[in-house]
Amino acid sequence: MVATVTQKSIDQGQPPAWWSANPPDTICQDIQQRVSRWLDPLALPANQYALCQEKLLEHYQRVWAWHQEVDAMLDEAWLEWDRARTEKENHPKDELEALTIMHEKIDPLYATFTPQIHGLLLALKAEVGEEVTYSILDRITRSPGAQRTYRAYLEMIPEMTESERSVIWSRMVLAREESLAAWQEKRIIKIFKKHKVRNEFSIDGFGYDYRARYQAWAKSLK
Repeated sequence: MVATVTQKSIDQGQPPAWWSANPPDTICQDIQQRVSRWLDPLALPANQYALCQEKLLEHYQRVWAWHQEVDAMLDEAWLEWDRARTEKENHPKDELEALTIMHEKIDPLYATFTPQIHGLLLALKAEVGEEVTYSILDRITRSPGAQRTYRAYLEMIPEMTESERSVIWSRMVLAREESLAAWQEKRIIKIFKKHKVRNEFSIDGFGYDYRARYQAWAKSLK
């Protein structure tokens, strides 16, 4: 619903303020360096490189501008999420409370930027195809990484059915895409973690006991 409202305002020629981003030169230089770091290792043809560079520069200028508007609310929401998930004296870790905070406070804030993310992905896929687009996303979100995290789930629980695997992978896809709203790498990790928490609940729901499987998997790596 939130994303729909934002998209409607864009379609009606009344986009949010962050749409017309105008960051200072130091921020623009930082974005340029990031984009080069993501694109250079892919060795794209010159025309594809130029197209991707243009779209990513515009996108991350808007990411920066959006964060100027929402960071106070976003920082507080993430802080509440951390508190719920931190076990302290007289305060047990409460993942259900964290899920509520995620659903009611964190997700709606990120949804305001979803139309920009969808627009970027559509533009990149149209210009350079899905394979190159997802290669770029994997560079941007390499830590923790959608594919790497998904492979870890399969190693923990190789007997998952195809439908169960589909649920788990779909959340990693969402994490990878939603991470395109992150200005800081630490927030990419947070975004992945909130989707991983959902996966942990699903794995328990499938009947596999996530915590036991994780501990056995971690022990096997030592």
